Amino acid sequence: MKLTYRQVLSRPDADGRCRIVVDVAWEGLRVKLPTGVSCRPAHFSPEARQVVQRKDPDATRLNNELAKVEGAVNTAFTLASAENRLVTEAELKAVARAALGKKPAGRQSAPEVAAPTTALEFYALWQAENPDQTYNSARRYRQVVGHLEAYHPNWKLTELARKDFLEYLAHLAALGLVDSTVSKHVKFLRECFRLAGKPLPAWLKIKTRYGRAPALQQHELRALMVLELTDDDLRAEAALFTFQTLLLLRDSDLRALRPHHVRLVDLPGYPATPVLTFHQAKTGDEVRVPLPPAAAVLWHGWEGQPPVPVQQERNRRMKQLARVAQLTRSFVRVQYVRGEAAETVLPLYKVITTHTARHTGADMVMLGSGGDSNLKEKALGHAGVYGHDALERYGPALLRAWEKVLGAPEKNAPTLAGTVHQPAPSNGAEGVVFRRVSYR
Repeated sequence: MKLTYRQVLSRPDADGRCRIVVDVAWEGLRVKLPTGVSCRPAHFSPEARQVVQRKDPDATRLNNELAKVEGAVNTAFTLASAENRLVTEAELKAVARAALGKKPAGRQSAPEVAAPTTALEFYALWQAENPDQTYNSARRYRQVVGHLEAYHPNWKLTELARKDFLEYLAHLAALGLVDSTVSKHVKFLRECFRLAGKPLPAWLKIKTRYGRAPALQQHELRALMVLELTDDDLRAEAALFTFQTLLLLRDSDLRALRPHHVRLVDLPGYPATPVLTFHQAKTGDEVRVPLPPAAAVLWHGWEGQPPVPVQQERNRRMKQLARVAQLTRSFVRVQYVRGEAAETVLPLYKVITTHTARHTGADMVMLGSGGDSNLKEKALGHAGVYGHDALERYGPALLRAWEKVLGAPEKNAPTLAGTVHQPAPSNGAEGVVFRRVSYR
């Protein structure tokens, strides 16, 4: 199945807006569906992620309307595949009209879609409800659906009983899945009940424990930052990991950063300091942290848009990078299977992930601040710490902590990071001037 957006230019409205339609082609068939969306031709980008460009003042709403139609079409094909049947033109026209909130055309009523019951059907419904999910972010549920279908094809999940649930948990444990992974299966099953409008069973839950996450030590972080690398992918990952560590970022927050998230702020003792302001993807809480010099250099080199590959690729590169850096000290990985701890001794490079950067950053802030746990929590973006304390008070403390960990900047010395910021020009223009320095 292929969807193609196109614009009907022959009949623009009084404002010069033209209708957008979507062509759906499958199995030698083709149908044109209305979307209810119009925009000016200059704002139409059929191949882009956002079909209506942001130049259009109503772009967000219009793209959401397009996503509704596309989601309805995808759901129709997913359900047809699960039922081993072909989709009809009439069915697609009906679901498109339903997505637009219109009544069925003529006297015919839209074919009633049976209430979802299987994992595939619920996954299709979840996709339609979350049209902006990236391939990577939706991966966790695709894996869950694969396990459910392999265990019990076409299982009617809303008829799940406690006995069935416990047997499924035992099956996952027999496969060697740890509790943190099993929790994703439980979350999906809870989503199924929600999507079906059924009350959530009190027993449909699992208590998940996590072992201590790996983190680099001070000398390991400093060695990684000055590591000579010839591989472009590893050099790029070293830069991403360094930046993520210095700002204590989650991978999801790192990949969401854009140029406008950093602005210059005058802090006591640190004039014209780049400060990162963003809202965490996980909690929605606002975080404001100053960029240490090495992080400012990287941000400048990226022009405010870090080149972040998919997380699986980052984790692969990170392990390879750690191996090149000879991070081979033993780490005791603790994982829980059905609540029981299982210990495995592994070299550090085998257990490092992108999240290691956030844990490393937290440890380093504690080390550099003399154990100020409130400062660490503030840098992590955890709510309820320092209240709404002014950046002018905790910002310099964070920068001083990093100076103690990495050493004070040394002028005119080569470095992996390259350059650091200097005070803004006296003419008042906002900007960051860079020159080469490194850390002792």
